[in-house]
Amino acid sequence: MAKMKVLKEAPASALLDAGGAWGPVSAKRAMEIAVKKARKQGIASCSVVNGEWITNLFYYPMMAVESDMIGIAVAREGPVCAPWGGMKPVTGTNPMSLAFPAGKTYPIVLDFATTIVAQGHVQTLLLEGKPIPEGWLIDRQGNPIKGHDVTLENIDEFWKTGGSLLPFGTYKGYGINLAIDILGGALNLSGTGSRARGQGALMTALNIEAFVPVKDFKDEVDRLVAEVKSSPVRPGFDEVLLPGEREHMTMEKRRKEGIPVDERSWQSILETCRSLDIDVERIMR
Repeated sequence: MAKMKVLKEAPASALLDAGGAWGPVSAKRAMEIAVKKARKQGIASCSVVNGEWITNLFYYPMMAVESDMIGIAVAREGPVCAPWGGMKPVTGTNPMSLAFPAGKTYPIVLDFATTIVAQGHVQTLLLEGKPIPEGWLIDRQGNPIKGHDVTLENIDEFWKTGGSLLPFGTYKGYGINLAIDILGGALNLSGTGSRARGQGALMTALNIEAFVPVKDFKDEVDRLVAEVKSSPVRPGFDEVLLPGEREHMTMEKRRKEGIPVDERSWQSILETCRSLDIDVERIMR
C-alpha cells in the first residue's frame, strides 16, 4: 500500500512524497496542506513528487474556494508536446487551474491544458468519428496532422513514434507550458522533459482574508461578472460566458439527466464488466 509523507516543510510550504498513491488522493492531500498553512500564513504551496495522474485539475482549486480562498494548481506530465518551432515532444500537456470565489454567482474556474487541447480531447473526437482539426497535432517529421490521418486504431502508435501535440497560443502558450514543466518538475525534482517521472504537481492557496475582507472581495468579483455578462453579444455567439460557467451548468444538467456515453465507449465498458463477471443489467435496473 502506498504511503504518503511530507519530506520537507516550512510555515508556508511543503514537499509531499505521494509514494505512488492514486493521484486524486495525493493531490487532495497537497491542497489540504496548502489551505491549512494559508490560514496562518496568508499564502502557501505544497509540491507533490512521486505522484500519479491527478485527473481533473479544477477539483483542487475548488477545495480552496470552499474555504474562501483562491486556489491554483499546476501539473507536469510526460513528453507529448513539441516546443514552439520544434518537432520532438519534450513537455507534457501541463494543465493549470485557477478558481476564484464569488458572492452571487458560480465561482470563476479555469482548467485547461497548455497544449492546444488535452490528449483526452483527441481521443474523444476519434471515438465520435470526427476529423482532427489542423493545428492540433504534428507527426515526428513536423508535418501537420488533420482530418482522418489518425484513427482509434493508430493513435497509440502515433504517440509512440514521436507524434506531438502543439502548445496553445503559439509562443505564448509554449512559454506557459514550459513554466509549468519547471514548477511541476524542477521544484520537487520529479524531473522535467524526458526525465519526468510520474506526475509532479504544485498546489497553492491564497487566503483572501489575509489581503482584504472576504465579502468585499466577493462583491468586487460579482461586479466584474455583471460587467462581463452585460457585454453586447458578438455575432455567432449566444451569450457571454465566464470561465467555468458552461461546466457548472453542464454539471447541474448531468446530475438531473445522466451522463451521455458514446456507443463505442459503452460497448467497451460492457466488455470490461463481462470480463469481471459484473451483471450490468442488474446494476442498470
